[in-house]
Amino acid sequence: MEERTLFWQAVCALLISLIVLSVVGTTAWFMHRVDDVLLGSSPPLPSGVTFLTSLILALLAGLGAVLSGAVALVGIKQAKYFTRQFAWVVYVVVALPLALLLLTPLQRGGHDEFWGLPSWLLAVEGRAVFGMALGALFLGSVDLRRIIPGLVLESARPAALASTSPAVVRGLPGRFTPNAWRALSFMQEEALRFEHAYMGTEHLLLGLLRDTRSQASQVLINLGGEPSSIKTQLASVIGRRGTLFTGGTGMTPRCQRIIEGSARIARSSGQRTIGTGHLLQALLETPEDVAGQMLDGLGVTADRVSAELRHLGPESD
Repeated sequence: MEERTLFWQAVCALLISLIVLSVVGTTAWFMHRVDDVLLGSSPPLPSGVTFLTSLILALLAGLGAVLSGAVALVGIKQAKYFTRQFAWVVYVVVALPLALLLLTPLQRGGHDEFWGLPSWLLAVEGRAVFGMALGALFLGSVDLRRIIPGLVLESARPAALASTSPAVVRGLPGRFTPNAWRALSFMQEEALRFEHAYMGTEHLLLGLLRDTRSQASQVLINLGGEPSSIKTQLASVIGRRGTLFTGGTGMTPRCQRIIEGSARIARSSGQRTIGTGHLLQALLETPEDVAGQMLDGLGVTADRVSAELRHLGPESD
């Protein structure tokens, strides 16, 4: 399962890279063709292109430039989100060729093409598109909030986040232990900390690890995991995504299913309350996201957690 997951991550990274390269290359070619059409074959002579045609070509060229920068920016962010271990593929497949093209000599009138490359790859218009795409790749993922502390004011937070109270989570199945309630409250605080207008499994895992005395933290320690190290790695993955808004607030459907699954696990073990250990086991039953896959990579599986919970017994706090 893990090998297949890694394979599809690599395929996804390569596919994203090819899409970005295709859009950037097509835009550079189109820019060069627009320049040829507007200037004509004899630049000193007036162009035969009408004003309306030139206006349409200029608008299309501008849209192409915007699309190239947007695709490069979205591509690198999605690669970090979906591919994790293969995000570097985008930099190798996309950034390296574009950087090399920027270092090649410009096409000069009356001279042979450099290394036989097409003129649209060596023209000034192409350099502008390539440079814009490289800037989006390398600078688009920079989080200025980490470089300049206090850049975002508390009052500037969206109302959807500010109105989310971390005090309690309502509408959940079953009864929870005090530690489990605190973990759910911590989950909301983690979502607020990253300025996410939703609560996902990554936030849930961070909430479970906030209290080192909880059963979930004790299970991870007993299975060879280090809660502080896991929190650091997970926060790093979430932080690279920047601020994400999904159009709504509350828990994601995946997070809701995990909490419902924890209630089922508690009932099947004959316990009347849901503890942090049950939440952790439910998170690992189908490790489809970053949180579950990170723990699965450390050898922390649902079966091992279940066995450890039977050994520890019910969570009292």
